[in-house]
Amino acid sequence: MKSYALAAVILIGMAPFAHAKDKPEPAVNAGDQASFAAVAEWVRGEMKSGGRYDEIKPNERNTVNARLDEIARMFERKSSVDQMTQQEKKQLLVTQEEINSILGKRDSERLICTYERPIGSNVPVKSCETARERDARRNADRREIERRQINRQKKWG
Repeated sequence: MKSYALAAVILIGMAPFAHAKDKPEPAVNAGDQASFAAVAEWVRGEMKSGGRYDEIKPNERNTVNARLDEIARMFERKSSVDQMTQQEKKQLLVTQEEINSILGKRDSERLICTYERPIGSNVPVKSCETARERDARRNADRREIERRQINRQKKWG
């Protein structure tokens, strides 16, 4: 009986560590022309308003589109990675990494975790939220502050 209780305590204690990945999955990772075309179309769609990468800056959007076009040209010359030379593979990898680094910074579904000490405690508590949730909370807080300031001005004239 004690072993079941101990196992339950261990599982409950490990639960906070089992929910998040440390490194996001890359958005662009293609091995041939057909799979890359699908990925490129998806990325371009997600950069539009309401998409996963809708907060991307205009200059970053231009860079991502240019790099996607560059990869497409590489696949037009050789239809799969297996047919590419080492130098071409290296260039493909560098280009993919550049795209993924830009998209990773602007991913609205990336998980952001912070450690905060609650009032009256020195034990930090981990709280996680997506970038989209964080931005929505900030906007709601900003609107509430503005609403209160307006009401205060109306009250005191």
